[in-house]
Amino acid sequence: MMSLLRKVILMIGLLVLAASAGMAVETDQAILDLMRATYGLDPVEYEIEITANQIKTRLVDPADLSLKPLSRKEPLGPFTVMVEIAHDGALIEKGQVRLRVKRFAKVLVATDKVKRHDILTEQQFELKRVNVTSLREQPVSSMAGIVGQRSKRNLRLGSILMNAAMEPVPDIDVGGEVTIVFTDNWGSITAPGRALQSGWVGGTLRVKNLESGKVINAQVISEKKVEVNP
Repeated sequence: MMSLLRKVILMIGLLVLAASAGMAVETDQAILDLMRATYGLDPVEYEIEITANQIKTRLVDPADLSLKPLSRKEPLGPFTVMVEIAHDGALIEKGQVRLRVKRFAKVLVATDKVKRHDILTEQQFELKRVNVTSLREQPVSSMAGIVGQRSKRNLRLGSILMNAAMEPVPDIDVGGEVTIVFTDNWGSITAPGRALQSGWVGGTLRVKNLESGKVINAQVISEKKVEVNP
């Protein structure tokens, strides 16, 4: 086991050598640079800060630095690595470093309240760079993404618009009046109905036959018409 005196002598010698070669940098900065390089963390998209550092060495040659994650999780949020400083095979120092990794992205943010089933427009949102580290859903990152969409939930001012919070504008909306077409081998007849669900052409929904009072499943064939086959 390397004695403390030998460690100190080796460390001083290494720092003098690195400094004379113009290679010594702040250890914290070297750790951050190595994190970005190791995980491909674009500084435009990610911000990294050190929250706790057991390493006492203040200057280091980046070539002598290595790190190993203590978990297999994605480097996002709280993240801990084991950092080693070694030169010519000799370990100089080793310790845990805790980091916090934040991810940012330009996404659509509501500039006003948006009600459920509102048709989405560009005037309701702005493209803004925000912290998306804790998001559990995929945010919408383009104005083009809201064309022909409506909100599935109420959104507050400043809310990030998620893909899961919108849906295509339905061809038939809940409560809409429709014509039910009953088709069989002998022909077809029609009856007035009311949609009990939203629906899109090609899909199915539940409708109420206003003549019989029965609730049936029917296929949407146009904005005002559904079809029931035997």
